[in-house]
Amino acid sequence: MPIKGGSRHRGSGKWWVISLVVVIILPLLARVCNAAATCSTGDSEALLIFKAGFNDPGNILATWANGTDCCGWTGVVCDSSGRVIKLSVLSPPPQRGQPLVRNPSFSGVVGASLGRLTALQSLNIINVNFSGSPIPVAWGGLVNLNFLQLFSTSLGGRIPGTIGKLVLLETLTIFGNFLPHPLPAEICELTRLQTVDIEADQIRGSLPACITAWKNVSVIRFTANDLSGTIPPFLGDLATLTLLDLSNNHFSGKIPSALAKLHKLQFLLLSENRLTGQVPPALGTIASLFSLSLSQNLLSGSIPPLLGSLQNLFSLDLSTNHLSGSIPAELGNLTALQSLTLFSNRLTGYIPPELGNLRHSPNIDISNNFLSGSIPQSLGNLVQGSLTANNNRLTGEFPIGLLKLGSVILSHNLLSNLTPSGPLPSSNQTNVFFLHLDFNHFTGPLPSWLANLSQGIEIFLNNNYFTGSIPVSLLILPQLNFLNLSSNPLATQLPATTFTSNVGILDLHSNGLHGPITSKFLSSFPNLFQVFLQHNHLSGPLPADIGSVLPQIIATLDLSYNDLNGTVPSSISNLKFLSFLDLSHNHFTGPVPHIP
Repeated sequence: MPIKGGSRHRGSGKWWVISLVVVIILPLLARVCNAAATCSTGDSEALLIFKAGFNDPGNILATWANGTDCCGWTGVVCDSSGRVIKLSVLSPPPQRGQPLVRNPSFSGVVGASLGRLTALQSLNIINVNFSGSPIPVAWGGLVNLNFLQLFSTSLGGRIPGTIGKLVLLETLTIFGNFLPHPLPAEICELTRLQTVDIEADQIRGSLPACITAWKNVSVIRFTANDLSGTIPPFLGDLATLTLLDLSNNHFSGKIPSALAKLHKLQFLLLSENRLTGQVPPALGTIASLFSLSLSQNLLSGSIPPLLGSLQNLFSLDLSTNHLSGSIPAELGNLTALQSLTLFSNRLTGYIPPELGNLRHSPNIDISNNFLSGSIPQSLGNLVQGSLTANNNRLTGEFPIGLLKLGSVILSHNLLSNLTPSGPLPSSNQTNVFFLHLDFNHFTGPLPSWLANLSQGIEIFLNNNYFTGSIPVSLLILPQLNFLNLSSNPLATQLPATTFTSNVGILDLHSNGLHGPITSKFLSSFPNLFQVFLQHNHLSGPLPADIGSVLPQIIATLDLSYNDLNGTVPSSISNLKFLSFLDLSHNHFTGPVPHIP
C-alpha cells in the first residue's frame, strides 16, 4: 500500500505539471496568434485614406504603407481577429536641441474614413493641426469606442450630435477651436461617461439638466469656454464627482450650496467667472476637498470660518474678489494646506498668529489688501515656505524668524524696525532666496544680519530711510544676483576695499553717494550685467580703464545726474554688449567714444 500510494502521488504530480504547462502555454499561444493576426482589409483601407489627407514632414506615419499589415503600423493595435481596436496619432517629437513644441506642419483633415473602424475602442489624437476641420459625423459609427481624446487639434465646426451614438464611451477629452455653439443634447445619452473634459472649445449656453444622467462621472472639466448663466444646483446630484472645473467661463450669480452634497469631491475650481454673493459656508463641510479655487470673481462678504474644517485641503485660492472682514483664525487648522492665496481683496484686521500652525512649508499670499498691525512672530514656523504680504498697512518690526522662509515679500507697507527682538537664525537655518523690504519706513544703518543671508538671490531694500555705508559683507553674499539699495539717504562713498561680488544687477541710484568711481570698485563685480548709479553726487573723472575693469557682458550703465567730469575714456568702446549708456547731466568734455 505505501508503494501504491507513493506511485499514485507521483502520477498526480505529473498531471499537476502538465496542467501548469497548459496554463502557461495557452496565453502564450493566444499572444502568438494575436501577433500573427492579419489586419482587416477594410480597416487598412480606412487608415490609408486617413493618411492620404496628411502633410507628414516628420514621417510619423511612415510605416503606414500599402501592402503591409496595418497591425504593425505605428500607433495601431489590433485584436486577435485583425480588427483595429486602438489608434494613436501624435505629431512628431521635437528634434534634439529644439524647443519642446510639436511640429505645427503635421497637419491634415480629420478623416471620415475612421468611422469605418467599427471595432475601435480607443482613439487618441494629440497635437495635430486639423486647420478647422470638423469632427466627422461618420464617427458616430464607432459604437465600441470607450476612450476618445482629441487634444490640441485645432478642430473646427461643432461637436456633432452623432456623438450620442458612442454609448460605451467612458472618457471624452476634446480640446480644439470650435465655432461658438452649445453642447449637443445628445451628449447626455453617454450614460457611461466617467471623464468629460471639453476645454477651450467655445461651448456656449448653460449646462443642460440632462447631464444628471452621467451617473458614473467622476471628472467634469469645461474650463476656458463661453458657458454662462448660473451654476446649476443639480450638479450636486452627481454623487460620484471628484473633480468639477468650470473655471474661465462666464457663469454669474451665486455659488449653489447644493455642491456641498458632493461628498467625494476633491477639486472644486470655479475661478475666472462672474460669480457674486458670499462664499457658501456649506463648502466647509466637503471633507474630501483637496483644492478649492474661487479666484477672479466678484464674491463679497467674509471668508467663512467653517473652511477651517477642511482637513484634507492643500490649496485654497480666494484671490481677486471683493472679500472683506478679517482672515479667520480657523484657517490655521488646515494642517495639510500648502497654498493659501487671498491677495487682491478688501481684507482688514491683523494677520492671525494661527497661520504659523501651517507646517507643510505653505506659500501664503495675502498681498494687496488692507491688513494692519504687526506680523506675527509665529510665521517664522513656516520654514522654507513663502510669505507675500506686500501692499498692505503692516507696521512694527520685521520678525527675524522669517529668514527661515524661502521667500519674504513685504514691499509697500509701514514696517519700521529691523532690529531683531529674538535670536538670529543660524546660517544653516537661513533659507530666504527672495527678500523684498522695499517701500517701507526702515531707518538707521543697514543691519548686520544681512550678512547671514547665504542663500539670498534678490534683496530689495530700496525706498526706505537707511543711512551710512554699504556693507561689503552684503555685497559678497555668495548667491546674490540682484541688490537694490536705491532711494535711501545713505550719503556715503562707494566701498574702497578689495572684494569680489557675484552681483549681476546693482541699483544704487538716488543714494546721496559722493566721491569717485574707482577701478577697484568696478573690478569687484565680474558678473555685472546692469549698474544704476544715477541721481547721486559722484564726482571726478571716470577710470581710464573702465572698458577693461567692467565685465564684457555689461548691458546697462547709467551714470546720469552726477558731478562727474573730464573726458569719457576711450576704453568704454570695448564694452561691445552695452545697449544702454546714459552719461547725461554731468560735466564731461569732449566726444563720447563710439560703441559698436
